[in-house]
Amino acid sequence: MRGARLLLALIVPACGAGPTRTSLSYADRARHAYERAMEDFENDNCVEAEPAFREVRREFPYSRYAALAELRIADCLLAQGKHDEAIAAYRRFTRSRPSHPEVPYARFRVAEAHFQRIPDEWLLSPPAYERDQGPTRDALQQLRRFLEDYPEDERAGQARRMERRCLELLARHELYVARFYLDRDRPLAAIGRLRTALRAYEGSGVEAEALLLLGRTYLHLRDRHQARRAFEELVTRFPRSGYAAQARAYLDEMGRAG
Repeated sequence: MRGARLLLALIVPACGAGPTRTSLSYADRARHAYERAMEDFENDNCVEAEPAFREVRREFPYSRYAALAELRIADCLLAQGKHDEAIAAYRRFTRSRPSHPEVPYARFRVAEAHFQRIPDEWLLSPPAYERDQGPTRDALQQLRRFLEDYPEDERAGQARRMERRCLELLARHELYVARFYLDRDRPLAAIGRLRTALRAYEGSGVEAEALLLLGRTYLHLRDRHQARRAFEELVTRFPRSGYAAQARAYLDEMGRAG
């Protein structure tokens, strides 16, 4: 009996130590696999890194590196210009791991992926504001959601700069369409687009230009009251703008004309 108790005493600690050794080995192997994949990732080699991250996620699903590997897979998709796939991957991460500390990062990357879909400007193409603004609106929506939920995040400054670019493109698109209507003698339609630019895209940086064009359009319609209001708002809000000097000239001329 005494020998049996001694044998049991030797077995129990060994059994208790086994899971700890196995757990540490599992975590170490997961870490090493993730770090090897990161070497390729940091060298911009997603061709090798992405399948390696997928293996980490598959082989070590219960380690902390599985979640990190999911993010890096999404990062690789975005780096390769696969915007729809990247957006879907980041969103799967935020849905499946809502309390993970990297959720703000994933949310920002969703907005960034939308932002990257905005058409680039190059020599032989029309300006970006003349083209379809669907991607711009999507990007603005995601950026505003991110800034509303994470205003103090370290990426908030970059998000605000991207938001400003979206606002500028959308407002310039409205001015582009307004001029299109003016060229076809449709001033009321032009006024509608100019007021949309001023109301919906505040902070775009093109408000002064829009107000000047709005005032000119009202003058074309012989609506001196509304023209004066537009010019006065321009002078009051943007006194140092080059457009303000033109607005003052119109106001002076209207004053002389009575």
